[in-house]
Amino acid sequence: MLQQCTALQPLTAKHQPTLNRRALALAVHFASAGLLTVPLLSQPAIAQVTQQQARHYDIASGPVSSVINRFAAEAEVFISGAGELGEGRQSPGLQGQYRVDEGLERLLDGTGLTAARQGDGSYRLEERAADVALSTMQVEAEWHSTATTESSNSFTTGRTTIGLSDQAIKNIPQSVSILTRERLDDQNLTSLKEAMEQTTGVSVMTYGPNQYQLRARGYDIDSLMLDGSRVTAPYSALANTKLYDTALYDRIEVMRGPTGILMGSGEPSGTVNLVRKRARRDFGFDMSLSAGTWDAYRSTIDVTGSLNESGSLRGRIVGVYDEQESFVDEVYAQDSVGYGTLEYDITPDTTLSVGVARQTGDSRPHSGLPVASNGNLFDLDRSTYLGSSWDRSHANATRYFADLEHYLDNGGIFSLKANQIETYRMNVTSSEGALVLDEYSGDILTRNISWHNRDKNESMDISLTTPFRLFGSEHITSLGASYNDKDKLSQYSYGEGDYFNQHSLQNLYSPHELPEPGSYPLYAGHVGADLKQKGIYGQANWSITSRLSLVTGGRLDWYDITSDLAEGDWGRHRAGSGREFSPYYGIIYEITPRINFYTSMSNIFQPQTEIESSGEIIEPRTGEQIEAGIKGGSPDGELNWHLAVFNIEDQNRAYTDPDNSAFSIPLGETRSRGFEAEISGSPLPRLDVSASYAYTDTEYTRDASLEGLSLSPDTPRHNFKLWTRYRFSDDANQGWRIGAGVNTVSSIYAEDGTNRWEQGGYTLLSAQLGYRFNENFDVSFKGNNLTDEKYYSTVRVNTRHNYYGDPRNFTLNLNYSY
Repeated sequence: MLQQCTALQPLTAKHQPTLNRRALALAVHFASAGLLTVPLLSQPAIAQVTQQQARHYDIASGPVSSVINRFAAEAEVFISGAGELGEGRQSPGLQGQYRVDEGLERLLDGTGLTAARQGDGSYRLEERAADVALSTMQVEAEWHSTATTESSNSFTTGRTTIGLSDQAIKNIPQSVSILTRERLDDQNLTSLKEAMEQTTGVSVMTYGPNQYQLRARGYDIDSLMLDGSRVTAPYSALANTKLYDTALYDRIEVMRGPTGILMGSGEPSGTVNLVRKRARRDFGFDMSLSAGTWDAYRSTIDVTGSLNESGSLRGRIVGVYDEQESFVDEVYAQDSVGYGTLEYDITPDTTLSVGVARQTGDSRPHSGLPVASNGNLFDLDRSTYLGSSWDRSHANATRYFADLEHYLDNGGIFSLKANQIETYRMNVTSSEGALVLDEYSGDILTRNISWHNRDKNESMDISLTTPFRLFGSEHITSLGASYNDKDKLSQYSYGEGDYFNQHSLQNLYSPHELPEPGSYPLYAGHVGADLKQKGIYGQANWSITSRLSLVTGGRLDWYDITSDLAEGDWGRHRAGSGREFSPYYGIIYEITPRINFYTSMSNIFQPQTEIESSGEIIEPRTGEQIEAGIKGGSPDGELNWHLAVFNIEDQNRAYTDPDNSAFSIPLGETRSRGFEAEISGSPLPRLDVSASYAYTDTEYTRDASLEGLSLSPDTPRHNFKLWTRYRFSDDANQGWRIGAGVNTVSSIYAEDGTNRWEQGGYTLLSAQLGYRFNENFDVSFKGNNLTDEKYYSTVRVNTRHNYYGDPRNFTLNLNYSY
């Protein structure tokens, strides 16, 4: 067993010079004051432990099997059991001077494994006595989740925290994808939008700089999770999304299909969980600079380490500055993001983490292009901008969070989380909407409008995950309660004057500067919504046999919802409340130690504010999914794959009452069904790959006017994504590498019952060339859309929000880490 002091005082942290701690403490202080504008000075290397027969190691975190194998080779010692027991477990790695037994303790810290010395001097990995009975559903009590991907050098991981606990992905009976830190860095995916464009089965609708909407399995993703706390997802032009800059996060986890047991209410699309970078004991410094097409410049800085002698107090700060113009004339975006966190070990088993993230940005909004009334998409220059130089947008967002974790003696964990996010966006634009007057001359009418959008999201969650014994077997249960308050207010006004004077004459083929209104009437209208939700939930993973597991659970929610809509003298206020139960069931069968078959039934609900002719608020929509699939991986844990089929039925949708158009009836139904396949990791030495294919078919199965039509025509039926990397050196810290990517989608379209506007299928190619000089310095050059394909990435209706995708572009990235 590890000595208790090891968890709090690892040798590499215990002997750090005080200069590192003081420098980091000053950096945290200056960052909080907004004064950190230049990189920190380089610090002395961490002092090495000098002991008899000790060796120096520099082994990155990663799957237990590969990490242990490398350690065994460097230590010249035989270690057995890594391939058998290491599957799905992550080792924190090893940096510093250690004897063999000390190094093994450090490498296996938090994995649930221990190394037993054999009579011949070799070692064999074994499960810790307290963990042996949990082989089916492992619970690991540790300071940093084994799902952490930072420094793993891998495109895959065997574990995730997007469920109700840290667990192996193959033990979740639902589709889950992970974008690791290595994958985000390697593809230079700096925004949530870019990351989701490379994620299995996710579609992204773009609405200009930093404005986009996510969709999965034909439904909007209307909520995200930050470290397991629910927040509002990016949605259309009202979004404020740079707070989701990927520099702040260790990984991005995506679960597709209804997630009612996690979220309560929402769309049956899925959930995205962004897991922040945690403060570390060992000093770390990372800085990157990049420059790209359209005057795109970006810089990031990331500093972490201990703030006291024992390592019980740790800190981390991340700063980002990002500015870029666009292939669209006049359009630009400038953003600054800062993140700081402190972690304190109150006791050896209890850790408190607090932090704040802040984003500010300015941009020129782009409302897109109109389409022709006959169903054609205009073939315009991709640089066409229908707005004016006075169009502007400002956004800011602040997130505060606090997490308390307490690890139990039996391997369980108690968790308390609190989270608050406030966002604001102001848009002033001259081209919000466009009425085509003459398709041949290109004359259109555009509308002036000013938007002020304020969102506030508060959430709290308390949970307990623990093993228990029943009928001679070990099982695991998660119990919890949560509260969420989501408040949105959008206030808008048009330019002064009558309806016609609120519009300006513009030309598609020869855009010109439009006059700015002298003033905007103060808040001519507003749209408001507030959803308060509290719930209790529970889930149990039952070990029926050594190969068969049963998952049962559910969530009971109480909700209150209000919506307000007003313009001029007209207004509408609606309110409703209710109680909903969302059950969850799953079966997992272990075909082999590395392959699981699963099937599951998951539910979710979505409150509605439409009114029946009786005056009653319509009951919530309900979404139910049946999914079945197979998950597997290689013996060393470096390659994972899954296959899944699904069918989603969404019922009780409100649509207009045919007998009384002022009211609605709850008879609408939709269906989404499809197939997904994904593989990620390293199939061969030095080769890393991430590939996926998704087939999605959606339909209105019952609706007064839309029956038989596609629910989500702008979701491609076929969606293929591939990124692969090959390193020419066995040493991941030195040498050349090349990368290549392919993204292929089938056609997307929009229709209004008479016309259809369609963008045919297209393929985008990308490539990368990189060189790592040593463990500290790396340079890469990447190109996107190498064939310069001209296409509409977003197709909506005939008035606005039709956008060209990015032309060919290139980025040069320099990175220094210590």
